[in-house]
Amino acid sequence: MKKIKNEIGVIYVILSAILFGTMPLLARIAYAHGSNAYTVAFGRFLFGSIVLGIITLFVPDCTIRVSRSQIIELVKLSVPYALMPILLYVSYTYIDSGMATTLHFTYPIAVMLIMVIFCKTRLDIKQIICAVICIVSMALLYTPNGQISVLGILLAVGSGIVYAVYIVLLGKSTVKELHSFVLAFWISLLSAVEIELIALLSGNLVFGLDAVGWAAEAGLALFATVFALVLFQKGVFLCGEVKASLFSTFEPLTGIVIGVIIFHEVLSLKEIIGMIGILTAAVLLVIPAKRTQDVK
Repeated sequence: MKKIKNEIGVIYVILSAILFGTMPLLARIAYAHGSNAYTVAFGRFLFGSIVLGIITLFVPDCTIRVSRSQIIELVKLSVPYALMPILLYVSYTYIDSGMATTLHFTYPIAVMLIMVIFCKTRLDIKQIICAVICIVSMALLYTPNGQISVLGILLAVGSGIVYAVYIVLLGKSTVKELHSFVLAFWISLLSAVEIELIALLSGNLVFGLDAVGWAAEAGLALFATVFALVLFQKGVFLCGEVKASLFSTFEPLTGIVIGVIIFHEVLSLKEIIGMIGILTAAVLLVIPAKRTQDVK
């Protein structure tokens, strides 16, 4: 039974990563039609929470009401989840998006370090090897194209660290008993409120989008919040924090495939090797080991 749950969790995480991988395309469309990084993040979570709230009305035995202790736990989860896109999107103004994405996707290592240092979790050698393969493969997917900035690097790495904190907190949280749609609703709503406050204080919230821009925002809410967030949360609960973070590297693969299909981008040999590396790490992770114990 545990093995089946683990495998289902892996499938959930991979599906969520593929959906998250549509974000660069939809964000690019939104930017071209009047949006910016703060508005994209705010709109994604706001529209997502509205859709999720409506869904809960039609799901049997599902209510958005939560206890005071659960609200506190949800706020703890929403803070790093809201900070992550802001740090990542702002880093794009200092370094090119390829480098920023590569640095952000070092978060599987951050998850492992947090689990080992603070949660006293023992990692097996296969997970460590797969983590190294993923990081090297992500580096191969990056093609230098732009300026180097220490601040930009710190922001991109910081986005990965806060996302790692979110993943670990999610895996250890007591709100996993909530319905998946309810959990996603509250995290999305709280994240929207937090991002709105930051954007208003910094004067970066804009509403001058045209119809195409709002449609892109709605797409981000539907794919990257309603579906992807719910699937990722369920995946973390089923397969564990470390595996979930490693399988999330399918997200940049989706972005590359979209670039090839829609923007007719040409893959270099280095990028092909990087993609093969990530897929290899994924295969190694799902092959059962005789004497290893799954991290939960």
